[in-house]
Amino acid sequence: VDEAWLAGVGMEAEAFSVDDLKPVGLSWPAYVIFTSGSTGRPKGVVVEHRSLGAYLVRAREVYGDAAGVSLLHSSVSFDLTVTALWGPLVSGGAVRVADLEEGVAGSGPVASLVKVTPSHLGLLEALPGAVSSSGTLLVAGEALRGEVLRDWRSAHPGVRVINAYGPTETTVTCVEHHLEPGVAVPSGVVPIGRPFWNTRTYVLDGA
Repeated sequence: VDEAWLAGVGMEAEAFSVDDLKPVGLSWPAYVIFTSGSTGRPKGVVVEHRSLGAYLVRAREVYGDAAGVSLLHSSVSFDLTVTALWGPLVSGGAVRVADLEEGVAGSGPVASLVKVTPSHLGLLEALPGAVSSSGTLLVAGEALRGEVLRDWRSAHPGVRVINAYGPTETTVTCVEHHLEPGVAVPSGVVPIGRPFWNTRTYVLDGA
């Protein structure tokens, strides 16, 4: 709520109170993201407040490093941003907004949580180590192969890597596989893991 919005409803800022806002329903849209999804045809996905809230409650519990500093480098039109932006804000953490290349500039603290796609890993390898996560690296958005991850992991052996998967319709991701420090990176495609709590996944054939 800002002065422009108040002017649009004919209300002075001084006369406004929180009682003038309608309560938000769990089924109300939190945001809409356009994606090609699994069909290959662009479409808008409406994510409800209940879905976003459930995702963030789990993120706060599972991604402990979200309580530190997150490096937010992606557009808000990409649901990867939901984790890196809202995860820390509901966990008592901080968000540093910068491109990956700019993440090492300035005097800010090293990020404890970074979320990237597999395509970003090559860029991370070429950048100073300070831009990579010191705690948890979340990878999502594309199939992850061990050969792509191995070089980065060898340079950051103490970082937990989480390979996550899920269509936008499930609110960011819905399954993930954890590679804790000391666990070898598998060859070939890294598993997408097991479903989140309160979630079921099904493997179906073409029929």
